[in-house]
Amino acid sequence: MRRPLLPVGLLFFVACGSPAPPPPAPLPQPSATAVTSIAPAAVDSGVAPLPAVSELSARYLEGLFRAKPHLASFAGDHRFDGALPDFSPEAFERREAELSKLLAEVASVHPTSFDDVVDVAIMNDAIGLELLYIREIRDWEWDPRMNDSFPVYDPREIVAGRISDIMHGDFAPEADRRRSLTAQLRALPAFITQAKAALEKPRGKKKTPKVYAEQAKKENIGRIEFMQTEVRDFTKDDKDAEVARTAAVEALKGYQTFLDKTLGPTADGEWRLGRDLYKKKFGMALQTELGPDEALVAAKKAFDDARAELIVLSKKLAVQLWPADKKQRTDAEIVNRVKEELSKHHPTPDALVSAHAKNLDQMRAFIESHDLLALPPKDTLTVQPMPLFKRGASGAEYLAPGVLERRPSFKATYYVDPIDPTWKKDKVESYLRGQNEYEVQLIAMHEAYPGHHTQFFYSRKNLNPLRAVMWNAAMVEGWAVYAEGQMVTLGWGGADNDRYRFYDLRGQMISCANTVLDVKLQSGSMTDEEAVRFMVEDGFQERAMAEKKLLRAKLDSTQLAQYFLGLAEIRTFEKEYRQKVGDKYSQRGFNEAVIADGSVAVKFLRQKALRP
Repeated sequence: MRRPLLPVGLLFFVACGSPAPPPPAPLPQPSATAVTSIAPAAVDSGVAPLPAVSELSARYLEGLFRAKPHLASFAGDHRFDGALPDFSPEAFERREAELSKLLAEVASVHPTSFDDVVDVAIMNDAIGLELLYIREIRDWEWDPRMNDSFPVYDPREIVAGRISDIMHGDFAPEADRRRSLTAQLRALPAFITQAKAALEKPRGKKKTPKVYAEQAKKENIGRIEFMQTEVRDFTKDDKDAEVARTAAVEALKGYQTFLDKTLGPTADGEWRLGRDLYKKKFGMALQTELGPDEALVAAKKAFDDARAELIVLSKKLAVQLWPADKKQRTDAEIVNRVKEELSKHHPTPDALVSAHAKNLDQMRAFIESHDLLALPPKDTLTVQPMPLFKRGASGAEYLAPGVLERRPSFKATYYVDPIDPTWKKDKVESYLRGQNEYEVQLIAMHEAYPGHHTQFFYSRKNLNPLRAVMWNAAMVEGWAVYAEGQMVTLGWGGADNDRYRFYDLRGQMISCANTVLDVKLQSGSMTDEEAVRFMVEDGFQERAMAEKKLLRAKLDSTQLAQYFLGLAEIRTFEKEYRQKVGDKYSQRGFNEAVIADGSVAVKFLRQKALRP
């Protein structure tokens, strides 16, 4: 195995064996926006000094990686590549005790710099959120998808996605990676036994919802196929690896039987978190002071504003498309008519994935011609079909493993969910209309240039391990939405710019609608039917896209709120930044003020950039 890739501080090992846990530490409140006072340098008083922020962050990450070895692998610390999480009650008790102790230490620390203040706030939210998961959310007892829904990083799938990263990685020689893979395959049967035990007899109040059981069945079928094809190709010449793979496949088949025969028929739990638990999660997961109700009000207003703009633009486009048509129509009829006409231009089912890659070079050239940002090398990104074990819940996804690997090159993947072969013709057409040539290019801007891939490229330049792992998803998603709009505002599409603006405005409405859906569905104040009607009738979304979004909203919580919250914060930051720099404002200067300090909450970026 290659040497550990983290700084020396992260090699401090937290003891795994602990006595009975102390009384639970209270969960912290979401970190405050205002910067707390920065302490002066400590004076020698004969008392043991308080731990430095860097030591605490190193210890937190060390414990996190031991508890979640799949996260360690994804982040680029490959010491734990052969391990799977421990889902035993004793393991969670140990982790709770460890976190409670660390939370008390974080509360006592005295930051000596602005960066320390930011890192303390990140740890405060992250530890509080992890404690909330252990004590109340307890997703391993009701989510059978082999996913980790801890919301401060991607990916979520614990087994197959990680195996794929190890097989295809270049962080170590193939023989070393195969040994790690073999160890993980050997561990899989025991992990599945633990997972089944937790699902059959949950200690918490929640039990498996039907929608989770059904999604788990689909994903596990893809997981088994992946093990029998791609993984087999990697292990076939290694006897020990093949023995481990064969046992792992049998364990996964047994898990499929468990899902079909035992868990599935009794899966009648509530998929919603509920108002109180959702509110507890919201602030810490998103690192925002806005509560769900405040976010809902802001999102509704922004939705209405973008909708009004879309109606005005649609009337302009209607005159261009049908100059001789004088028939009176309602605003909604005009928008839908324009949408139906523009959405006719879409890829064929077989060309959907390649359509997402087709215009990446032109996007790079556009960004360079407008001096918006530096760009990562072209060969750092590939566009690929979504793996079978991840299909069905989202249309596209960007993943960049190994952020902590300190080397000049990196690889990332822009995944596209292909058309489901079981869909009927009318659903395929509806979905492809939602993935029309204008929308596909906006998605590529979001995922690649100047969105996620470009932002990740910048985040690697000045790496802070805590921030790299505990990244702020609202900032990351908000930047990607802001980046789409920036390209359109600067004239992307030339003579067809208004067509892209049409879909950018609808995209802004979708970001707002995502927050409305997340808050209202998870809080129990919106039905499935109301959600789909809101997306299709008020939001002008295609029904197939709306139905897929509804499924996604059920399978996650707070994730859909990231887009609007991050975008709103970046827009506020931009106004304040323009006021501060005046005539010296440049778009590149502002863009780099947003993405050059890693994936941290926008409130901290504002504080840094706007300080006197």
